[in-house]
Amino acid sequence: MSSPNQIQKYHQYLNSFPRFGSKDFLKLERIKLLLKKLGHPEKKLQGVQVAGTKGKGSVVAFLERILTESGYKVGSFYSPYLVDLTEEIRINGRPIAKEKMIKIINQLKPLVDEVEKEIGERITWFELVTTIAVVYFVESKVDVAIMEVGLGGRLDATTALGLGIKIITNVSYDHTGTLGKTITSIAREKAGIINNDDYVITSAKGKGLAIIKKRMAQGITNHNSRFQVVGKDIKYAVKKVDMAGTYINIDCLDEKYRTLRLSLIGRHQAENFACALGAVQVLRQKGFRISHPIIIKAAGRTEHQARFHPWKKNPLIILDGAHNLYSIKVLVVTLKDVKINPKTTVFVFGAKTTKKRIPEILRELADFSSKIIFPDVLKNPNLENFYSVEYLRKYCPKGKVAFSLPQSLVQAKKMAGRTGTVVICGSLYLIGELLSAEKGIRTKRRIDDNFEKKSLLN
Repeated sequence: MSSPNQIQKYHQYLNSFPRFGSKDFLKLERIKLLLKKLGHPEKKLQGVQVAGTKGKGSVVAFLERILTESGYKVGSFYSPYLVDLTEEIRINGRPIAKEKMIKIINQLKPLVDEVEKEIGERITWFELVTTIAVVYFVESKVDVAIMEVGLGGRLDATTALGLGIKIITNVSYDHTGTLGKTITSIAREKAGIINNDDYVITSAKGKGLAIIKKRMAQGITNHNSRFQVVGKDIKYAVKKVDMAGTYINIDCLDEKYRTLRLSLIGRHQAENFACALGAVQVLRQKGFRISHPIIIKAAGRTEHQARFHPWKKNPLIILDGAHNLYSIKVLVVTLKDVKINPKTTVFVFGAKTTKKRIPEILRELADFSSKIIFPDVLKNPNLENFYSVEYLRKYCPKGKVAFSLPQSLVQAKKMAGRTGTVVICGSLYLIGELLSAEKGIRTKRRIDDNFEKKSLLN
């Protein structure tokens, strides 16, 4: 069993790698060379790559549960984590053991050094973690791997794996500084995951869908039989949304479900489930045995933290990682659907400075409830690059200030009363820090690009 000192050292080593590196950090050369030096373990994997602006993690969660309930060994890769990095790499829903992760890191370390020496630049944190997942899944002989894209798609580390089933959930504005400022440019990056002979499922609409269709038409063999569009090939209707889940009708090829309960709350989850069901159709063609009753069972048992997640009662505390305008609008719709009383609702909101359209986001929240608390997190080393409370109050003068994240929760509970609702939103990192504090865990997230790499783990 690893000692606390060893675990701390592995965190230090991982945090020595840049999240983004140089300005043109998005490239595949580094991870491709690292995989080559490993003997191309990715070629032993079959599975699904999930891209899109929102809903990726929920799609992974639905697929993971369906395949696990069907008796398969399922490797799942999520991004980002909430409390500890091990949450990102799972088999049948169970995070990788720290001891196993340390062992794989020790295996990779000399090869990472070789890659950096040959290419002349650092590999990124995400490339390293993706490779750890690949090695773990191959060594564990998973039947299928489900990999969530970290950023964009075309040049994301997960694209180097060449998985043959691609899901693109939707296309909206996020990471515009990197992916482009228009839906067209963002869609091109996401559609860039598609290769010849891939199977593709998408819930994109409008310009985003048009770009994906264009990509499919560029040399994809028999693309019509390998392309499913939610709303056309997979049709669904939301019947009801309440605190017990989301009830839908859904038709997919020859398969129909009526009043199917999804455990994940929100009408947007119907679209995410439809994407997962599209991938199930493809996996069946490849020989996977996934029955109708198992799908019903798995739909009602899927879990995904911080996605309209009822966390505590008296008052009801909801955790939701909504962090851009699109997802904030979805959050507000869900609050209305489940009949949350705006008069007794208090928002706790914090966001990273990479997030734009803050005035519109705050307006959406304030239109539902004017009771908003901004925790001052700038002195918290785990929550760097967050907007200051002064900046947020500029666009929401009625917002109140709490001197820390824990204090904001105390304040919000008092304002809501035992029968009210507290909604914590704006950033998954904010929620992760809150959960860490509750569990007494302190996992340092800070990335120091100037950290000097040493033989920390051997």
